[in-house]
This record gives sequence, structure tokens and C-alpha cells, in this order.
Amino acid sequence: MLLALQLLCDGVLLGGTYVLIAQSLNLIFGVMGVVNLAHGSFIVLAGLFTVWFAAHAAINPLLAIPIAFVVLFGVGALLQPVLLEPLMGLGAQQAELLSLMLTFGLDYVLIELGLQVFGSSYVSLPYLQSTWSVAGLTISKSLLVGSAFAAALALLLSFWLNHTGFGKTLLAASQSEVGAVSIGINVRLVRLVAFAIGVGLAGAAGVLLILVEPMAAETADDFTILGFVLIALGGLGDYRGVAIASVLLGIAQSAVGFAIGGDAESVLPFVLLILFMALWPQRFRRAA
Repeated sequence: MLLALQLLCDGVLLGGTYVLIAQSLNLIFGVMGVVNLAHGSFIVLAGLFTVWFAAHAAINPLLAIPIAFVVLFGVGALLQPVLLEPLMGLGAQQAELLSLMLTFGLDYVLIELGLQVFGSSYVSLPYLQSTWSVAGLTISKSLLVGSAFAAALALLLSFWLNHTGFGKTLLAASQSEVGAVSIGINVRLVRLVAFAIGVGLAGAAGVLLILVEPMAAETADDFTILGFVLIALGGLGDYRGVAIASVLLGIAQSAVGFAIGGDAESVLPFVLLILFMALWPQRFRRAA
């Protein structure tokens, strides 16, 4: 029983760190209909930057969260009108295809940038490496802090979307762009803000994820696929469903990692991706 509770605890905390990956990707998908294959690259670049920041600034690496968010928000705000907005007037199907091709190329550019700036080696951040013992359970400090910050940012995003004027405008545009235009909503501005916030949150996710797992520039696509799987599980535009899916995947990975080994834990999202594409292609189509 104690072992099951330990695996459950580890899985919930691991899944909590995934929440921002899925929520930020969901925001971009839901509003723009853009298949952002470069999403994982933004996450990894932020994680690698955090390692460099902690080594050179000699201050708490969690302070890199607002830095990563602001910088990548700005990057997203620059890239969206230049690269993606011109595609939006070409029709939904053509825009999806071209955005996929464009972000595929952008992904490789960002990976190469990461290789040139940070090198090809895996890096980790030796921060909060100790544990707490609570009622016989061993709780990783880094997992708990990473999960708590990710949950807090996800809740902040949910509050902004549901309880502020512009957040509600963004939700309205994601549900019906035609309807949004008919009531005078500036959908171009909405798309820009959605993409910028999504990329900024990807940066925040990268800062938190480097606390719990090593990263290298080449691991960028792993995080993109992880985001796809979580959206397919939780539902496109369903922020609560995606949060639940994140926790469930974390629990599944914790159990599989214990039963089979760490390599199987890492492969599980890819296995789920294949199963979804083979067994429920229409659901995956809605998520991508």
C-alpha cells in the first residue's frame, strides 16, 4: 500500500510539471489552429538558459521564470505577425498545413541555435535535490516546487481567461472566429496575444522542468510530442481536461517506470501517440 501511495504521489507531482506544456500549447491551438511543432524548442531553450543563468548569476534559478516568460513573450509577439499571421487568410486547411511546415523549420532553427549557444550535452540543475519524508512517503523538493509553480501559473491563466475582459475575448475568438469578428473583436490582436502568451508559458515550463529532468537541445521534440499527447487525452480547448490528463500521464509514467524501467517511462508518451493515431484518429485530428 505504501509503495502504491509513493508511486501515486510521484506521478501526481510529475504530472503537475507537465501542466504548463499542455496549457500553453492548447492556448495556441485553440485560438490560432496552428500546429506549433517548435513548442518544445522554446521549452528547452528556456531550460538551458536557466542552467546558464543559475551558474552565472548565482541567485535562485526560480527567478528565471519571469525572465523566460517576458523574453519569450516578446519573441512570440515578433514571430506571430511575421511568420504565422500571413497564413491565417489562406483558409483553415491550407493554414494548418503551411503552419505545420513553417513551425517544423522553425523547430530545427531553434534546435540549432540551442546547440550553438549551449552545446549538445545533457545538462541538469542541482537545485532542491533533497527530499522530505511525510507519513512514510518520500517527496522530492524539486518535483513539489516545480509542480506547485506550474499549477499556480496554470490557475493564473485560467483566471485570466475566465474573469478578465481580454481573456473572455480570447475564449470567444477560440470558439468562433466568425462570431468574434461579427461583434467587433480584433482577431488579429487576439491571435498575436494568444501565441505570445503560449510561447511565454512554454518558457516558464522550461524553467520548471529543468528542475526535475535533464535537457539537451535535441530533446525539444520530446516535449512537443508530450504536449500533443496531453491535448489528445484531455481535449482541444478543454483546459481542465488537459490538466487532468497531465496528472494521469504522470501517474502512468511513475508506475511504468517502476515496473519496467526509466527508459519505458520516457517512451510511454510516444506509445500513447501511436495508439491514439491508430485507434482514435478523429480525436487526434481535433487535437492537431
